[in-house]
Amino acid sequence: MYVRSGQLPSTAGGVEGIRAAVASEVHVLLRRLWKDWERYASGPEGPSSAQQVEEALETPAAHQAAELMGRFAAECLMWPGATFMERAEADAVVRRVVELLGPDARWWSTYDSEAEGVCTGISACTFDGLVTGTDGRHFIVLIQVGED
Repeated sequence: MYVRSGQLPSTAGGVEGIRAAVASEVHVLLRRLWKDWERYASGPEGPSSAQQVEEALETPAAHQAAELMGRFAAECLMWPGATFMERAEADAVVRRVVELLGPDARWWSTYDSEAEGVCTGISACTFDGLVTGTDGRHFIVLIQVGED
């Protein structure tokens, strides 16, 4: 599991500009995790570009994003039943993040609710799940990856 947070650079272009800036921050995190996972990854091509990340982002409701973030922080995508932390602890951290970003935060994920839980692979690993959010100034990115 990898987490990145910080302040977005000044963006232009409204929601689309913010989405592109967040995708760029996700890409920075993907490049960092690639250094750890490259030798295990299923393909030599590396993680998705910032543009590919932006294209993969779905827009869940805030409560769905919080649920996914708690799930990805607590439960292993690769090994059902394996956990990283207690779900209650993960949910408490997520509630704090949601509170800090505020009720007008925008959320994105690679989770496709239409495909019943399919995550779009952006990391070049077999499994990945991403949730990111922003209030327009600050952002949070959480991604869990795994390789079989």
